Amino acid sequence: MSHNLDVPIAHVYRGHTMFLKFAWKRPNDLVPESAIIIEPAQIVGLGEVAAELSGPWTDYPTALDAAMSAAERWVDSQLP
Repeated sequence: MSHNLDVPIAHVYRGHTMFLKFAWKRPNDLVPESAIIIEPAQIVGLGEVAAELSGPWTDYPTALDAAMSAAERWVDSQLP
């Protein structure tokens, strides 16, 4: 599986859209090395890093779950 064309994943939680971007050490790795949680900025097309996570994870679904949980915790922390 090649991740050369890897694009961010949009994750919607409580009306907020966050983007999950994974970094891979090598193109054919099955598990990402790190994840970045991106919050959309005021300017369309730009974003701000809300959190950075680093593995190791056992597999891709575990990494995805960790990134989604971190994004949801960030959204919860921003709500009154």
